[in-house]
Amino acid sequence: RAAHRRAPLLPTEGRRLHRVSPPAAAAMAVKIEFPEHYALCFVPLALSWIMNFFLVIQVAIGRKRYNVQYPNLYAPPGHKDADKFNCIQRAHQNTLESWSMVMVTMLAVGLVYPISAAAAGTAWVLGRFVYGIGYALGNPSFRMPGGLLSHVGDFPLMGMAFRIAYMAMTDPATVTAAKGYAKTHTGLEL
Repeated sequence: RAAHRRAPLLPTEGRRLHRVSPPAAAAMAVKIEFPEHYALCFVPLALSWIMNFFLVIQVAIGRKRYNVQYPNLYAPPGHKDADKFNCIQRAHQNTLESWSMVMVTMLAVGLVYPISAAAAGTAWVLGRFVYGIGYALGNPSFRMPGGLLSHVGDFPLMGMAFRIAYMAMTDPATVTAAKGYAKTHTGLEL
């Protein structure tokens, strides 16, 4: 007996969902092409999840070792091991503060510079491992080598993003489109 497949639900202009037959749904598919080697950007993206898990485990071990109870994010004032635990926690928190932006930037600039973006993303992730290990040693100055290695990754990503933005802003077609938009929507002649 053949399995009955239900047609997918798709929104219409009136925001109501209706069923579309499989041939019609297939005709609406959009093909997206990525540059050659773009898949390399998924290596540092995947590694970043492992890196975050590593930092989470360091914090969990630190909580138990130094008896820092939830819901305290950091050791409370006066805790005898506050500096030791807080260094471990700070390594994780500092990484979380930039993780999403670095990965989004890497994936975006990877559309133009896939190999360079993947290499920079990998440097950032490896730097975060070194950063977390160094900071967890209990001396904030031990985080510096990992911080520097991380910047070997995130600074080039920022540079590539700025370069792409500059190229887009100075492209004659983009300038013409922006002038047309300004004239159409604001009445300004640029």
